[in-house]
Amino acid sequence: MSATKKAWNALGPYIRGGFQTSPTRARLIIDPCTGKQTTTKHVVTESTIDHVDQALLSARQAQRDWESTTGSQRRDALLGLANNLSRHRESLTDLERIQTGKPRDDAEYEINDTIECIRYFAGYADKLFGHSMIDNNNKLHSITVREPYGVVGLVVSFNYPLMLAGWKLAPALAAGNCVLLKPAPQTPLTALALADLASDYLPSGVLSVLPGGSQIGQRILEGVDKASFTGSTKAGQLIMQQQAQRLIPLTLECGGKNPVIILEDADIEEAAGHVALGAFSNAGQNCCAVSRVLVHRSIHDKFVDCVKNEMDKIDYGPVIDKNQYSHVQSYLQQHNSNKHCNEPTYIGAPPPTLQQLQHETKDGYFIPATLFTDVSDDTPIATEEIFGPVLSILKPFDDIESAIQRANNSPYGLAAGVFGKDQRQTHHVASRLHTGYVWVNTYNLMPPYNPFGGRKLSGIGKDLGQAALDEFTFVKSIVTGL
Repeated sequence: MSATKKAWNALGPYIRGGFQTSPTRARLIIDPCTGKQTTTKHVVTESTIDHVDQALLSARQAQRDWESTTGSQRRDALLGLANNLSRHRESLTDLERIQTGKPRDDAEYEINDTIECIRYFAGYADKLFGHSMIDNNNKLHSITVREPYGVVGLVVSFNYPLMLAGWKLAPALAAGNCVLLKPAPQTPLTALALADLASDYLPSGVLSVLPGGSQIGQRILEGVDKASFTGSTKAGQLIMQQQAQRLIPLTLECGGKNPVIILEDADIEEAAGHVALGAFSNAGQNCCAVSRVLVHRSIHDKFVDCVKNEMDKIDYGPVIDKNQYSHVQSYLQQHNSNKHCNEPTYIGAPPPTLQQLQHETKDGYFIPATLFTDVSDDTPIATEEIFGPVLSILKPFDDIESAIQRANNSPYGLAAGVFGKDQRQTHHVASRLHTGYVWVNTYNLMPPYNPFGGRKLSGIGKDLGQAALDEFTFVKSIVTGL
């Protein structure tokens, strides 16, 4: 398949198969690597409330025809979209780098993951089957059918802009829903490009992309039949409160404070490599990033040394913007005023202080990989989501059951990991961890066939896998007397 280069410079809300632009609503895209407008001068027209209402009307008009298409027609449309994304993967990679500052390899991985995710759910589009049962005792024939909700609203975060959009819109479209997608304000470019590339395969009104802030997201969710959100726990809680009166079904993928347990028989170097990559890739802006590590006392010091050796091997970009930089920096400065951990290890020079950043952003929003050791379980860096390249190795453990208890002692329950050679022991630990996703002797691999989502303050519902189709379909029972 030959590659195609395409430039998307002047973009705006994508409604009824076209971009809406206006200089009065222009938002400059800031390059996190410099803290200034991108050298490509990308400008995005942000949505108005009227744009949202137009998109909702357009989706309602398109819904009946779209859900009436056959599964094979929706399959072919999604495969066509995936192939078109593949033809433009170089341009999409460039856009992702422009708006996030990611290294090329990371941006390419995200584009490829999105393409494969859409292909995966295309395969489900013609396989949305229900169940049938004959009840001879009551002389009934019962069937269940899966129906799309109708118009769904998708709100995604800035950390993996296109991938998170793909995780949600692919199952939503495969199930026959129309979609209103709101990307994060900082990173709308690839979602808008995807909408443009979908225009040859999806009927007008089936997919709208509406860049903007929280007011736009709120207006979208006020008008849809189902909502799916990826972002902070605080924002997810607010959305749940707002939707309570309408009882709109929600999928919420929120924050995490993800533990990893290193058992006594673990391959120390291998585990250290996975932990470092899981903690620092994408500048730690990953809801399932390794955040706190519990290591058996007998291998603790050697493991810490191995992690330090791995830290400077990881290539990652800046955090997304000045607000996120300030948020992460506030945690880094706390070590000066508490005695709950050792002095941090930085790979590279310590980051500028908040005061220095006010006057100089020429080097962008880069924060060095930062390791805290001998951290108390109750200190803020061990309990609160930081969403930056900061890793805490907690005080060592002697007993596996105490390590499990400490790992579970968190209001979050998104992801976790365990490393060890005894398979029975690692799976015992994995079965006891109160998270939605557990990796054993690896970390941060999420193939599209595995459901992803957490418990407790990490959210409700699932992205990916067949479970994602369940999130975007309503089960109806039809009972006939015999």
